[in-house]
Amino acid sequence: MKARWIITVISAAIFFGGSLLTSLRDPWFQNLLRPNWLTFEFLIPLIWSVIWICATISAILVWEKTRASPRRGLSPLIPKGGPEFPHRPWLLMGLYAALALLTSLYSPVVVELRTLLGGLIVGGTATLIAYILAVLVRSISAKASWLLLPYLLWGPVGTYLTWVLMQLNPGVVRL
Repeated sequence: MKARWIITVISAAIFFGGSLLTSLRDPWFQNLLRPNWLTFEFLIPLIWSVIWICATISAILVWEKTRASPRRGLSPLIPKGGPEFPHRPWLLMGLYAALALLTSLYSPVVVELRTLLGGLIVGGTATLIAYILAVLVRSISAKASWLLLPYLLWGPVGTYLTWVLMQLNPGVVRL
């Protein structure tokens, strides 16, 4: 029970911390050309809130399952009889933390550093980590893996949108 609260507080701190680092109302960001199909931009904060909540619950489920049974949930990528990973819950929590930090850094990188290419790299890396996590946690908790589905669906869309912004605003593409 204590771990649930710790994971939730850390997740909330990263989520709100990232939000405090930047404002998407920044004139530079608001003046970027956007694709005509981006009619749902006002929903993006809600989309990310749902993704964040689902990923947090996923992390909690993985932590509880791996702590309850250390051998349970070894990845199918590891052959039977292969090495045990006594600190595996920490490895997985590290991946969840990396996912959260990269996700929170996207807006400050794009808006404060004014680099769409940096945003593409950060967003693409976070999406890749989400896919890796979904595979690794599947054998631990199918529910935890399914809870990453919103990220798995939206991550490529967000990364593609950043790439489109780069194409529409070539003068601001820098690292």
